[in-house]
Amino acid sequence: MIDPTHADVAVTWLSAAGCAAYFGFVWMQRGGNPAARAELFLFGTLAVLLFVRGFWWPTREPLLGRAVFAAATLLPLAITLFVEHVLRRHHPLWLKALGAATSVGFFALNLFGGLAASTPALVAFLSCVVLVLGANGVLLVCERGGDLGERESAIAGALVFAALASLPLAVTDFREVVHGIPVRLGGLGALMVIYALLTVETSGRLMLPLPARIASMALFAATLAGGFALVNVGFGPAWREATLRGIPVAAAWVLLSAIVTRMLALHAESRAGSFLRWLLHARLDSLDGFLVSLRHLPVAAGYVALRGSDLRAYRIERLFELAEAKRGPLSISAARSWIALGRNLDEAEQLVDLLERHEMTHALLVSAEPPLVLLLQLPQATDLYVGEARAAVIQRIARRLAQSEK
Repeated sequence: MIDPTHADVAVTWLSAAGCAAYFGFVWMQRGGNPAARAELFLFGTLAVLLFVRGFWWPTREPLLGRAVFAAATLLPLAITLFVEHVLRRHHPLWLKALGAATSVGFFALNLFGGLAASTPALVAFLSCVVLVLGANGVLLVCERGGDLGERESAIAGALVFAALASLPLAVTDFREVVHGIPVRLGGLGALMVIYALLTVETSGRLMLPLPARIASMALFAATLAGGFALVNVGFGPAWREATLRGIPVAAAWVLLSAIVTRMLALHAESRAGSFLRWLLHARLDSLDGFLVSLRHLPVAAGYVALRGSDLRAYRIERLFELAEAKRGPLSISAARSWIALGRNLDEAEQLVDLLERHEMTHALLVSAEPPLVLLLQLPQATDLYVGEARAAVIQRIARRLAQSEK
């Protein structure tokens, strides 16, 4: 039988991992942007809160309780600042004052009076949090129907949905105050908010089936929990109870997996954009200037430039003919396949010798007269096709610059 406290701790720690991962993602992607401070403040606070309370719930150590509620009391202010950042508009003064007063007042009460030990104070704090969340949610709904841009409107819609779904989940964390709640699910709300934000980031707009996606993940989590329950207790009366106890943990795991997958996809997209950013600032006034800029492109920073005296032993004109036929850089893997098929044997063997001698994988043939060949070491991974496409762009620009200098 699964102990409810152990399930609570598993859910909150998986949620803390999701918040910490998203914090790191935002920090790496736009940490230098002042506009990201509100987002970092909110999810950094959530990560600390969720992590520390995983130790407090089983032990009930008073010092840990103060630390948990110290982080929790910052949430009304953090949420208000974050929503203001999303809308890119100043909140009404009364809403800012409400968020700040709730955070400052209950932070002081927790510091000097012990918020965790007072049921009336906890009820008051919960009521104020719900009020702040509700006010920010209403503002999001109102502004979404106004003159927001497409992206801001999409984020606002995602947050409204996530907030509506998260609010009842957040209430379950006050199980000692609101009796009859079997398990704490507040951490799932934080994961849903992150998932909704990443959905907008990857799609560029709020997809209508976002609620359906959440529902499908809930179904998958129930299936996963049922499978683990079957392994642990087998069929019988205990299976249903074990499944129900395991669903929250399975849901947290499914949401965390979806979040990590989306962050990896966005990171890969950002890496693809880095080539365009480099190209934007590359020197295109001369071939030599372009080659200097090429040192600042990570994938090509270690390139080798071979000129006349380095290429005397090779039939460069024949290699150029192969490059024209391939319409791109020549690779050592292609040369080896030609040798295996008995095609272009002389040229293929020369290309393999040239690349192996310099421990490179691709040759960019820039100019036949005067001879100039660039050798690159491209990663032999799943993004090899993308790397070869970038190398083809580099080769084409270099050729144009070489022709303009003749």
